[in-house]
Amino acid sequence: MLAKPMTNAGKPDSRSPAAWLALGLLAAYRYTLSPVFYAFGVRCRHEPTCSAYAADAVKAQGAWRGGWLAFGRVLRCRPGGTAGFDPAPQKRSKARFWQVWRFRERPAKVKADPRRIKDD
Repeated sequence: MLAKPMTNAGKPDSRSPAAWLALGLLAAYRYTLSPVFYAFGVRCRHEPTCSAYAADAVKAQGAWRGGWLAFGRVLRCRPGGTAGFDPAPQKRSKARFWQVWRFRERPAKVKADPRRIKDD
């Protein structure tokens, strides 16, 4: 019988075959297509990059949830979309498998401080 691969924490890795396939496809993208896009001036607006976000989401949430989270991230990476630091959620939500819109909590809205607004 084959032993399960170990994670960094020394625990057995219990990822599904779909998660392994998704991580393999992400690694192939990172080392083949991503440098080509970079050479043509296509840059990611977020930190971590979308492929790193997808890998983190698949590792933390599994292939189904992680795939939907990554899809949502790619949709946010557009003109007029979000930018900046946006890590993959590590805590699994209690949403059912078909409630893909609830896999990620909405970011908190930051209210502007009226004392910092200058009227010129």
